[in-house]
Formats: sequence, structure tokens, C-alpha cells
Amino acid sequence: MTDQEKNLLVDFKLKITQIIAKHDLLKKEKSQLLEKIGNLEETILRLRQENSIIEQKYGNLKIARMLNASDDENKDAKNKIQKLVREIDKCIALLNK
Repeated sequence: MTDQEKNLLVDFKLKITQIIAKHDLLKKEKSQLLEKIGNLEETILRLRQENSIIEQKYGNLKIARMLNASDDENKDAKNKIQKLVREIDKCIALLNK
């Protein structure tokens, strides 16, 4: 084997070693990225569940406020009716005199 062939063989071995090292590095990086994707998917699922709960609470709050507003409107209506009844009673009392 000539010196040139020996140098080529050494270079070839060196390049193969570098390729294997790069391959191992990429495999490790891929594994880390897959783990990160899994974590992010779990986070997305958790956030969607939290969002769903918050939307449900918001809907309940809107209904509660509507009911509360209805109670206030009912009180106002009762007060107006009572005021009208008092005025009618006064009118009737004046007519009976």
C-alpha cells in the first residue's frame, strides 16, 4: 500500500468517525426534541382543559348576572306597581268622600 493510499484510508476513517459522531449527536437532539414535543402537547391539552373550565365558569357568571339583573328589574317593577296601587287607592278614597 502506498503512502497516498494510506493517507486516503486514514482520511476515510476520520470522516466515517465524524459522520458517526454527528449521527449520534443528531439522534440525541432528535430524542430531546421528541421529549419537548411531548411536554408541549401535554401543556396544550392542560391549557385547553383549563380554557374549557374558564369558559364554562364565564357562561355561568353571565347567567348569574342575567338572573341578578332580572331580580333588580323585578324589584323596580314591584315598586312601580305598589306606587300605582297607592295612587289608585288615594283616588278611590277621594271619590268616596
